[in-house]
Amino acid sequence: MIELYILRHGRTPWNAQGRIQGSTNIPLSPEGRQAAIDTGKAWAAAGLHFDGVYSSPLDRAYETACLASSYTGLEVCRDDRLRELCFGVLEGEAVSHINDPQSDPEHGCFFTHPERYQRPEGGESLEEICARAQSFLDELFLKYTHEERILIVAHGAMNKALMRVLKKSPLEDFWAGKLQKNCGVNIVQADGTRCRIIEEGKVFA
Repeated sequence: MIELYILRHGRTPWNAQGRIQGSTNIPLSPEGRQAAIDTGKAWAAAGLHFDGVYSSPLDRAYETACLASSYTGLEVCRDDRLRELCFGVLEGEAVSHINDPQSDPEHGCFFTHPERYQRPEGGESLEEICARAQSFLDELFLKYTHEERILIVAHGAMNKALMRVLKKSPLEDFWAGKLQKNCGVNIVQADGTRCRIIEEGKVFA
């Protein structure tokens, strides 16, 4: 089994404003950048070794990956399959659009009943983001087979898609487990058929 550190990107201005980011390329805030630096410092102090670093291509994730793993000297490999769920016309809107079932039955159930969530105009479904997660992990498990430790830096929904694939859970359990804070990490041992969760939502910064 290999060990996965699945890290959520640092805080952004849109996180602070409660806006839906999705595929919109929002940079880290100074606070988010510092948290990524602090995460890397904590890992370096603990002597944590990685054998590979993968990131969403969106700047907020890629910069987090670069800052948190800079002490390793490893190249950060950007993979488009790790980008955040696209929310289409909802991007830039208040998070309440996907968190209020009464005012928006199609999209407001995103967190409470993900199996009912409907793709917004120009956006993706949860099934589609899970298919991207599956494709990425399938390739990862073919490449790494000897107890390597891999860092994956992505986004709130993307990381839940990765966890759903690893746990082989139904769509209604998409949000099961702890919600990751910015720079929170899920630590998992897996080999494509088995999954052992070591810790969820741990913050090192």
